[in-house]
Amino acid sequence: MDAMARAFWLGLERSDMFIRVFTRDLEGPEWRRRPPGAPNCALWHLGHVAHQRGRFLELLTGRDHCEPGWGALFDLGAAPCPVDELPDVEDCHRVLSARLADLKAWLEGAGMEDLEAPPAVLSDFFPTRAAALTHLSHHEAHHTGCMSMLRRQVGRDKVV
Repeated sequence: MDAMARAFWLGLERSDMFIRVFTRDLEGPEWRRRPPGAPNCALWHLGHVAHQRGRFLELLTGRDHCEPGWGALFDLGAAPCPVDELPDVEDCHRVLSARLADLKAWLEGAGMEDLEAPPAVLSDFFPTRAAALTHLSHHEAHHTGCMSMLRRQVGRDKVV
């Protein structure tokens, strides 16, 4: 793996680990609880990160990597929906893992010329694939932090 691609991979791998650490012992209703002042629950954040990995893969590959129907729930600007409309935890974890594997596979074959190239799907926001991956890393860090705060808001102990 190219050095820059490896740096992106290590960031994504670590955010995935933190997501799992911050949510590992959430149970049943804790996943869907929307504490006062929080616009979304932990399950929404989990599904959103999984879905956005698919959206960013589309920028890298030009192919759709999203679950049918998830755009209305998890795309940029999606309005908070009733928590009973969200996919279940297992589906969100399945997609999260599958998209992480897809990202790793793409990064394993990416060289600097791939990272410096424009996205496969033209974007007003990202001039290069590296810019898209940088944003994906920041995006995951933000939502990982949200999951950490929600964990505390539903009464779980701090883990880090």
